[in-house]
Amino acid sequence: MMTSSEGNFQRYLFEYKFDNAEWAIEIVAADPAEARERLKAISWAQYKGEIFAKIPVTPGPLTRALSRIRSALSI
Repeated sequence: MMTSSEGNFQRYLFEYKFDNAEWAIEIVAADPAEARERLKAISWAQYKGEIFAKIPVTPGPLTRALSRIRSALSI
């Protein structure tokens, strides 16, 4: 199983109907098959609370350098 720091992940969109309205959910996964498996796993999800803010984080120079070194070593 890959972690979020590994591989190339894409964003996949799934639509569903609820209460006479159409909704969509975005799932990040390595490929469409994994996205479908993740969607199935959502039935096991547990409520953790309301999201009231998102804070974007930009990697600093040290993080980018370490990422490049890690990528070079895994070739």
